[in-house]
Amino acid sequence: MLPDSLARRIEKAYFTLSRINGAARSSADTQDLSEDLPQVEENLETIRQNLAHFGSVEDVKQLQMYRVLLEDMQEQLSDWRTVLANGNQQLTATQARLDTLATELAPTTAQPAATTAFDQAVARLRTDQDRATALLARRRHAVTSLQTRVSVAYIQVLELQDVVREQMGRFSHANQQVELPPLWQPDRIVANEQMSALVRQSYAAQRSLVGYYFTEHWGYWVLMVVVAGGFFGWVSRSYRFLRRAAVEGNSTAAPAATLVLTDHRLHYLRPVPVAASLLVVFSLAPFLDLQPPATYTDLLQLLLLLTLTALGWRSWPRSLFWYWLAIVGAFFVLNLTYAQRAPGLGARWAMLLLNAGAVALGWRLWGYLRQHRVLAGFVKPVVWLFIGLNGLALLANATGRVSLAKMFTTTAIFGLTQVIALSAFVRIVTEAFYLQVQRSRQAGGLGAQLHFGKMESGLRRGLTAVVGVLWLMLFTTNLNLYNLCYRVIAGTLTATHKLGSTTFTLGSLLLFVSIIFLTIQLQKYVGYFFGETEDDFSAETDRKGTWMVAIRLSILAVGLFLATLASGLPVDKIAIVLGALGVGIGLGLQNIINNLVSGVILIFERPFQVGDYIEVKGQTGRVKDIGIRSSKLISQAGSEIILPNGDLLSNHVINWTLSNNHIRTELALNLGPEIDLDEARRLISEEILKNPNTLHKIAPEILLSNVATTGYDLKALFWINNIRQEQVLKSELLAGIHQRLTQAGIAMR
Repeated sequence: MLPDSLARRIEKAYFTLSRINGAARSSADTQDLSEDLPQVEENLETIRQNLAHFGSVEDVKQLQMYRVLLEDMQEQLSDWRTVLANGNQQLTATQARLDTLATELAPTTAQPAATTAFDQAVARLRTDQDRATALLARRRHAVTSLQTRVSVAYIQVLELQDVVREQMGRFSHANQQVELPPLWQPDRIVANEQMSALVRQSYAAQRSLVGYYFTEHWGYWVLMVVVAGGFFGWVSRSYRFLRRAAVEGNSTAAPAATLVLTDHRLHYLRPVPVAASLLVVFSLAPFLDLQPPATYTDLLQLLLLLTLTALGWRSWPRSLFWYWLAIVGAFFVLNLTYAQRAPGLGARWAMLLLNAGAVALGWRLWGYLRQHRVLAGFVKPVVWLFIGLNGLALLANATGRVSLAKMFTTTAIFGLTQVIALSAFVRIVTEAFYLQVQRSRQAGGLGAQLHFGKMESGLRRGLTAVVGVLWLMLFTTNLNLYNLCYRVIAGTLTATHKLGSTTFTLGSLLLFVSIIFLTIQLQKYVGYFFGETEDDFSAETDRKGTWMVAIRLSILAVGLFLATLASGLPVDKIAIVLGALGVGIGLGLQNIINNLVSGVILIFERPFQVGDYIEVKGQTGRVKDIGIRSSKLISQAGSEIILPNGDLLSNHVINWTLSNNHIRTELALNLGPEIDLDEARRLISEEILKNPNTLHKIAPEILLSNVATTGYDLKALFWINNIRQEQVLKSELLAGIHQRLTQAGIAMR
């Protein structure tokens, strides 16, 4: 039998070896890295060969692609270096524990005489120790080998980035110089077939790089599918709801929904908006990645042209559609012609004539757009840019600056096609929003009469600002000026300024103001998304809860919180501002704060709701809106009464429709002197109960209010079930009673 101390040592050694083996197997798991590293090494070799063999024919798009791919590889290799370094440290620590265990298992003079059990246990431990040593050696060798390969690849990335920067600088410098002889020296212009062959070989050599780009940036495609699917579901769902309301509705909802579906505002959208959804995603796709491979850009542009052509065929006037086909033709012809890097005399003259034709096309298009408002207003300035850039390309080609002419031509045609697509994008999004508003109105029982102009103009202005920024990003990218502009703008916005003891940047101030502005606009127009408007208020409006006020208040609170965070102000400075605000409240803002707090109380206490008939301080009307500071009533005459929320909360409010829409009303009747009064009362009561909008549970009261020689004055008191129809119902009853009494021979005066 082993002594207890030896048994515990052997047991501890077994556990230690087990943990060492587990740590050796789990640390530095390099299987995925070993599978991905060869692809990176192959792509680096491809880029190196392209830059070495085809450097004279690489254009700026290809160089930008190399730069993006090298940045991706640098980031991936940097992560791998970190993973391998951590794995190597873990293996080193594991080896140290194994060495310590070997020392502990070495025989000592204090150890008792060996026994058979002890020898067998130690032998097994020695075997396990040897296996762990071999496993650690293999792991460390694999990690060391991968570290070497990753380090070599990382150094290659840094070197290739320097080469790309050098060639991009050389390309920018070459654009400022004459590359080929001018057109007035035709005897010196000779086509370089060898360079054309190099261009074809260069494009063929990039296939693997394009595949790697798509693999590394697959998230863009997923995002595009999500955007297209979301927009398709949004629009088709609104269409299905409105069509179902048009078919199944048994009230005014049916003709209202039919009117919406045939509205002239629905210019691009259809019940199955496949083309519109594709246009939305293809219009936004170039801005998701501003420096993709040329093949990727060409594919997206082709899909965009095809989609917009399909939409234009069914949505545009025929004259505009023919102009669009001419633009598409110019797009393909100009790009194919300028694909030559060293064109001959005939190709140079063809380029010149094509640029001249593009100038003429742009001039004709501008004249057409000036006379017909068929596209957004921001298209016309871009048409002028199209004319100007093609004119510059014509001059650059004539003087021998072919690369510069190609850049101007590509920027012009891409900018024009993209801005026309963005014009359709703005219209499509506006139409989708219009459908959503109409759907919400129909679901809430509102009519189809909607003054959409105010909301539409605000929405279009916002979308125009957004697409304007996006288009400028694409425009400067095609001119190879995006990085320069980005550095200048970023440097201006991030530069620190000091005002007293406060440090700030223009970017933080701009972000603060932008968030506040967007918050105000969002809380102002969020009601439109749920069918509410500021322009009309239907007499048939159902009662609404105050949840919309809560939404607006939440938007303001979140917006103010985000703006405060974006400003970068420290907490102590914010505390000072809040303290100053408290002093201001104590001095002169009591009424404003009182109204704001009263608005919050009205939201949760709900003494009245939108659509209720209330009376407060001698003012009677229907509640149109419950705002954060004040609320609006519409009187019987149609005027809008604005009451501060503090007055609504502190004064006596009479709510005629708190629990129901019933109201007791009266009707004054004057009858002649020679009549049967009881018969007259019976006929009046029957006529009142005959109307379906009067309450039959409570019998009407026909009271005699005055007796004179000229006749009787009666007062008919009865209940109606809809306070909104009081005046209309009284008119109908008065006409019916007059007819009924006249037929019975009872005269009214």
